[in-house]
Amino acid sequence: AMSCGVFDTAQATWNLLEQSAGPALEEAAASGMQIIIKEAMANGRVLLHPALTAAAAELGIEPDALALAVVMVQKFRPVVLSGVVTVAQLESNLQANQAVAKLRGTEEGAAIVERLLREMRVDPDTYWKERSGLQWN
Repeated sequence: AMSCGVFDTAQATWNLLEQSAGPALEEAAASGMQIIIKEAMANGRVLLHPALTAAAAELGIEPDALALAVVMVQKFRPVVLSGVVTVAQLESNLQANQAVAKLRGTEEGAAIVERLLREMRVDPDTYWKERSGLQWN
């Protein structure tokens, strides 16, 4: 798709649990494509991970904002879709902009990003098998 020049955007799933598309997204971004990330919260599953809640507490921010911010600071410079349902979720998700500043502006923030990427990554086959078993409304 990148070499044919037909597309100017790419949309993919990428989150702290499912990071396998990262290299392809970096290549697409480097070729000038805009990257759109869906499922940045992994249908809420990232919020269940103790590493995320611990890191959020360290930084004094909400876990959802941190999860979104980690996606936002990736090298492929994505637009991140938020799947909020309530006003409270939207207000909390909007804190991701402040979280990005904490992650980019300090050594502590960069270390937290690297730690979360390392500790939360799951095998892609496992991720998609679990996702396919989710109950949908």
